[in-house]
Amino acid sequence: MVSIQVRSALLSDVSALGALHVESWRETYRDILPAEMLANLSVETRTTMWTKILGDRALSNKTAVYVAEDQGRIIGFGSCGAQRNTSLAEFGFDGEFSAIYILKSHQGLGLGRSIMRAMGQELLKQGCVAATLWVLRDNTAARGFYEHVGGAIVSEKQEERSGATLIELAYAWRDLSVLVRGGRPLHY
Repeated sequence: MVSIQVRSALLSDVSALGALHVESWRETYRDILPAEMLANLSVETRTTMWTKILGDRALSNKTAVYVAEDQGRIIGFGSCGAQRNTSLAEFGFDGEFSAIYILKSHQGLGLGRSIMRAMGQELLKQGCVAATLWVLRDNTAARGFYEHVGGAIVSEKQEERSGATLIELAYAWRDLSVLVRGGRPLHY
């Protein structure tokens, strides 16, 4: 029997978050990003990043992090906070889902929806009404999930990173209360 729970991340989770972040990137982007880029990912660097986010009071008040845990092992996570993209903020998207990753072994169990709902509730609590997230255009599995939970593409950007051209799409939810209730918006 699977006993999975979604909860707020704790400072004591940073090592597990760092390891999961690297493992999930390598699973998710194996056929999308250059192998060298994935090989150069560092658990230590990600652990340091999560330590700063969860340990720095100024950051932790702005960024909420949730983990999905299966029998004491973190198998997914998501983070959210205020919108960082000025252009998207100007269009009324005041919140942002900055990350959501779930190990492939635990995908399809409803964890993504549960984490998105928890993050949506958090953004509403922070006073946000609409949010976006960025996803690689070639990540068709994630894009299908975001569309299934009511996201719609509102922007695109291209950036060069480690010798690769990355094209990202911004998915948006104009009404976070609809996402939190689990319904689909009527239109965008």
